Amino acid sequence: MFGKKIYYGWYIVAASLLIIILDGLLLYSFGVFLPYINEEFGLSRAEGSSLFSFRSLILAPGFIIAGRLIDKYDPRIVIFGGGLIAALGMILSGFAQNTWQLILTYSVMVGLGDTVLYITCVAVVSRWFTVKRAFAIGIITTGVPLSGLLTNPLAASLINNFGFRNALIALGCMMAITLLGAFVMRAYPENLGLKPYGEDDSQDKTTANTAASNNGSKDWTTMEAISTPNYWIMYLMYVLAFITFLIIVTQFYNFEIDLKISALAAAGPPAAIGLGSIIGRTVLTALLAEVLEYRKVLLVCLLAQGSSIILLLVFDDAADIWAFYLFGLLFGFFYSACVPIFPTLLARFYGLRSLGTIYGIFGTSYSIAAIGAPVLAGYVFDITGSYFYPFLFAIICCYLAALGAFFIKAPTKKPTQIESSG
Repeated sequence: MFGKKIYYGWYIVAASLLIIILDGLLLYSFGVFLPYINEEFGLSRAEGSSLFSFRSLILAPGFIIAGRLIDKYDPRIVIFGGGLIAALGMILSGFAQNTWQLILTYSVMVGLGDTVLYITCVAVVSRWFTVKRAFAIGIITTGVPLSGLLTNPLAASLINNFGFRNALIALGCMMAITLLGAFVMRAYPENLGLKPYGEDDSQDKTTANTAASNNGSKDWTTMEAISTPNYWIMYLMYVLAFITFLIIVTQFYNFEIDLKISALAAAGPPAAIGLGSIIGRTVLTALLAEVLEYRKVLLVCLLAQGSSIILLLVFDDAADIWAFYLFGLLFGFFYSACVPIFPTLLARFYGLRSLGTIYGIFGTSYSIAAIGAPVLAGYVFDITGSYFYPFLFAIICCYLAALGAFFIKAPTKKPTQIESSG
């Protein structure tokens, strides 16, 4: 048993985890740097926050371009090249002297480079696993919440000891070094004379293609995939789920501060979201996927995620901080269990050859949510002076996303013109 060679796909999982940690670093470090950037460049909170919104706007077309690159080129080149652009963006941000330079480096360059880190890893890992695909994706996407636990104290420590400019440079250099893990990646198992994990050598082509029998063909083109109603049902579910997530992530800390909870104590419950997320992306996804069909897992997790927000509507006192910790664990747990399932379903429904582009277009759903959700929540709070309605809206979005699980079904591929004429 111990002499058995480790399947190469697991090395790709390990490398992908490191690379997705970098994606999380770019996400979570923004909030730490924001006060110092505002002070240095004389920006208001809204102006400073717009750096993130503009980065999210860059991500939308960037995801589509990155998806095309993944399907056409070696993932080692795509990941290292794109990641290096993001790392240089961080480094050059440390030298920015005015706002337009900061927009170019901290929004445009980081945004463009970031597009390849997450979706490339998910697409490549999907190609390497037939069995345990959701589990493998669950492991690598744990990099985002894991980064959330590591990035904030690391960035804060660097800023306190060396200043925010040197901290930006240091994180950029760390990214560049970590990106060397990209050279472990390989586009397909066939590149190394292997088969996807779960396809035995004894399997013939008929058996190997059984998983694709429901959709009529193993591989769909991008246009065929995005022409199915099923694709856009899942897309809308993803938008709604991320609206819920981003409203909570961007407003939860302020919600606690408004209750007169100390800054140090208020940092605990948001960190609990990260902890719950780490557990949910591995344990819950693997266990439920073995017992329930994926659509039922989505239904259960989205309903539970939305219901956890009710704790924030019921408890609104500093003495109720225990309830906020409980909320953080539950919210992160059930939210993150959903994350690996969507790319798993995309691979199952549409095959692997065009998965990069298909998933790249699908990833624009995050950008749509990221551009609008935080701003909307803040605007409603400015009008009402309360987070009751933003949180209620988040619950409704999550429930609507759960409703979509009833409409997901394996699509049937239409015959081509040649096939139909014959």
